[in-house]
Amino acid sequence: MWLSTALVVTLSAAPLADVWPYAVKRAPDGALEYAFDLTPLKAGKGTPDAVELHGEEQVKAFLKLLPRQATVRVAADGVDVSAGRELEWGALASAFSQVGDGPWTSDNPLAKKPAARLRAALDPEEPKVLVPVDLLAFQVRQLEDAALAGVELDTEWLRRQLFTQVAERAVKRFQGTDGDLREGALALAGRLYAAAACLDEAKLPASLPAEVLGAARAEAQRLTHDADALVAPVPWSRTPELSCAWVRTRALAQPFEQSRAGTVAVLTYLLFLEKDAKLSALYQRVLARRDRFLGAPTADLLPRWKEATRGDADGALDRLSEFLDALPIVERRPPGLLAEPTTPFLGFARQLQGAELGFATEELAAAVQDGRLAPSAAQEAAWPVAREAALAALVTDGTKGVSVDGAWRGRLKGAFGALQVAHLDGRGGGLDVAPLEQERNGLTVRLNVPPTLEVEPLPEVYARLARSLEALLQALTAEGLGGLQGVDVEGKKGAAVAAEAKRWRSRLAGLSKLAGPGAAPPSGADVAEAKRYLAAWRAESARDVRQAGAAARSMGGERRHAAIVGVSRRELVVGFSGRPAVTVVGAPAGLTAQAAEQRYLVPVLVTVGVLAPASRRALDVRALRTALDGVQRDATKAEGAFSEALGR
Repeated sequence: MWLSTALVVTLSAAPLADVWPYAVKRAPDGALEYAFDLTPLKAGKGTPDAVELHGEEQVKAFLKLLPRQATVRVAADGVDVSAGRELEWGALASAFSQVGDGPWTSDNPLAKKPAARLRAALDPEEPKVLVPVDLLAFQVRQLEDAALAGVELDTEWLRRQLFTQVAERAVKRFQGTDGDLREGALALAGRLYAAAACLDEAKLPASLPAEVLGAARAEAQRLTHDADALVAPVPWSRTPELSCAWVRTRALAQPFEQSRAGTVAVLTYLLFLEKDAKLSALYQRVLARRDRFLGAPTADLLPRWKEATRGDADGALDRLSEFLDALPIVERRPPGLLAEPTTPFLGFARQLQGAELGFATEELAAAVQDGRLAPSAAQEAAWPVAREAALAALVTDGTKGVSVDGAWRGRLKGAFGALQVAHLDGRGGGLDVAPLEQERNGLTVRLNVPPTLEVEPLPEVYARLARSLEALLQALTAEGLGGLQGVDVEGKKGAAVAAEAKRWRSRLAGLSKLAGPGAAPPSGADVAEAKRYLAAWRAESARDVRQAGAAARSMGGERRHAAIVGVSRRELVVGFSGRPAVTVVGAPAGLTAQAAEQRYLVPVLVTVGVLAPASRRALDVRALRTALDGVQRDATKAEGAFSEALGR
């Protein structure tokens, strides 16, 4: 009876010790090889539980038979990713480089404090900061936004040349014609001068003929009745010049009033392009810039009207009623002079109405997540689409071999918003992870083998980010902008975009290989560049992440504003998928091995969101940073500081 009871106790006992590896490498066949140091265990005396059950001599004999080193091989095809503890308590870092690599900071007074003892490098309780997708995508997003801002400033001289010439010709035509032709030329000139002044009546040239000046003022007043006419989104909100460019091009995109004057205004514009090959070529260059860098419109009526004139705009003006009658009813509203760009995200957002507008980013994320909206990631996709496809990968399950739980998916959804300077709460979910206390009286040693990561395991995201940069480089080359300098978040000229894009494209291509589970050791120039970056990522991560943005559309007299207020840490728990093959090399007596979980500290972008009057423009970056520094970057006070700085 005693023997059987003792046998049950022994069989159900916890191992004498759980040992974690100090190193891991990937073998040529793709298997992971973990190295364990058992020397400290052999030098000990075992646990009091084991000595009480087996006796001191038997425990000593067991420890003597253990090898000093052990190796475990693991063949695994994937990993499961889940959230551990929630957003870390404490002051926010203003840059990724400032994120600490020390133990987790908790605001729970009952939380267990980490023991001050030496642990193996791969012990889950040994702090490990993982290079996060937030950092990589943020760096790319800032580079791409800087490129877009630089392109827009470079394109401004093209647009000014085009529309200044058209405006001057419209004034002359107004002065030299009568009837519908005169009224149409006046409507065209009024729109162009209002747009050139960024809808600011104070900036209209006083030297304009009185009637033209009056028409321009009327146009400015009419267009600014729209609450969204003057609030530029990121990156146009970076400088007054960029904001003006956005206001101007949006004004030019608005349809004319559905009247004979409005119809004649559009046909007059087409007439000028038809009669002047140089002017037409300039117009085509402006369109090419828009399509390559902002997105080709899905519906542009101006080419349809041009086609309907059959190359004879003069004839269409002479037979105005016949021209209109030949058009379908839905195409008779006189279109704008430069149609607004469209991308999958923009097209979706423009369809939102009513209460949906108040949750535009949430609606967008949900549409991408459930497959209703899927920007093309194909090699031939234009840059505006390719960069949205990279963002979309954050909230879709597109990575083979990586299973992400709902809580961590929520955190990635928050990153999806943050990278667009929008607020989606990704702080919730996740559980604290605490080891289970057991009686350690078994005469075995358990070797734990956790997954090992060099970067957050989202290879599809990195591959799409690399593809986005490739598409950007192609667009720059096509437009002869290889030497373009970007414009940073503070409106300053930065480094040459192409050189930075090439470097990041290479390292992201390498990271997409390093992040994939279950593969043989990757190699090549891209992988070498990625490894160089992982070894010294903090040196390139000193950029202050804090910035603010305003939603493109308002609702009910209010507009959503958001801000990236800093960087904190979240805990990532990673385990092997399925039942990986785990083998102790040489099968020494007394050793067993099992797959285990690993924990990482992941730096993440933190955002806040508030409502402000519809006319309120995005908060200047300097004002935001001053407000946050004023509350010592306290995460609990960031939203209030942002709201106060906005004047709420």
